[in-house]
Amino acid sequence: MNWRSVLTWAGIGAFVGFVIAVGMYSPVKNENFVYLIYIGMLAGALLGARYPTDTRASAYAFPLGFTATTLLAGLWMVKTVGSSDVYAFLAVVVAVMILVSANGFLDMFLVPITYFGGFTVAMLTFKGYQPLQGSEGAVVGLFTVGVMGAILAFFAVLGRWAFTMAKNIPRR
Repeated sequence: MNWRSVLTWAGIGAFVGFVIAVGMYSPVKNENFVYLIYIGMLAGALLGARYPTDTRASAYAFPLGFTATTLLAGLWMVKTVGSSDVYAFLAVVVAVMILVSANGFLDMFLVPITYFGGFTVAMLTFKGYQPLQGSEGAVVGLFTVGVMGAILAFFAVLGRWAFTMAKNIPRR
């Protein structure tokens, strides 16, 4: 079994589950649709085991999104976190994603989707946790790490790819 494929598909499944849950929330007004994130993650993992793909960066982006969000939420439970701490987490995300190279264009464009999938799984884990919900700026900071982290992860992988391609240009 290709674990990179399983992680990539799990991230895609969690993202699709999030999109469906958001789409169904407005017309139905049922909060139970949020658990489609878990169902999507599990279905994606099963698809990844059945239909392996050759990915690298997007496989690392899923656990990175989950880990960055979980660590920031855990830090917020212990102390008040400032915006500089949130930006430090974003800097770590960019540094990690620069070190990981993409296998191709598909892998590169799946990075923000799988990162956001990991973020949604982590946010669902802390759903309804009152000390975190009551902290001023906690949810905004977590969403900053999730949304901006996905965007910056894409640009980090794109930058690594562009640098690699620029090195291969022959000098005159």
